[in-house]
Amino acid sequence: MTRWIAIATAALVTGAAGGAAAKDVPDGGLTVQEVADWLGAQGYKADLEKVEGETHVSSAAEGVNFDIYMYDCKDDGRCSALQFSAGFDLTDGTDLDTVNSWNKANRYVKAHLDETKDPFFQYDVNLSPGGTYEALDDDFGVWLMQLPKIKAQIDW
Repeated sequence: MTRWIAIATAALVTGAAGGAAAKDVPDGGLTVQEVADWLGAQGYKADLEKVEGETHVSSAAEGVNFDIYMYDCKDDGRCSALQFSAGFDLTDGTDLDTVNSWNKANRYVKAHLDETKDPFFQYDVNLSPGGTYEALDDDFGVWLMQLPKIKAQIDW
């Protein structure tokens, strides 16, 4: 009986520690700087780049360069959505069958071709309302898990 009480107590203590509230994303979402800070804190490159007046985060993992674009932004710079995006400049591009095969087999990251048949892979993430950094970490983990599969799909 004492053994079961000790096990139950350990489970409660572990559950209480694991059940701590996740850090909420601020109301309205994140700024591009906050996304860069979050990514950098995880040990990844997080360069801010400005293209055509829009600032995004540039990074890399698994031998793949990718960008994080901000969407649904308000005047205060807070954005309620972001998108991970990786494009691949292939010598001869790829075909629609390769992209369609990817889209059929993969739930989260979707692919399309640009005008020169280079593939782009994108993953949209909703930050607000009610988003947490824990959920963002999880979404980033999904993105990272897909990168080796993406490379295999296009023979990168």
